[in-house]
Amino acid sequence: MADNSIAGTAEDVLSLCRALRDATGLLGMTSSEEADLLGRVALAEQAATTTVDQTGVEIQLRALRYLLVEVADGPISAFMADYAARIIGDGIGRLFS
Repeated sequence: MADNSIAGTAEDVLSLCRALRDATGLLGMTSSEEADLLGRVALAEQAATTTVDQTGVEIQLRALRYLLVEVADGPISAFMADYAARIIGDGIGRLFS
């Protein structure tokens, strides 16, 4: 389970969320998958801006990372998944050093 110690900051999370919103067409997702992703993006943004407990942020980031690794198939999905993994700090999903 989460250990309340993600490596990234709230600004990192918000930056990822903005990038995902701007690049949905480049993620290679169906409209229902994209809607799920955008719902998770909204939850991650809310968690990053309204909580001091990092568990909520980490849960949402892990969900985003899962969608980016397992569902997305577009040209930038690997980069977005890597960024999410860097923010979480556990290295799972890291593709680039």
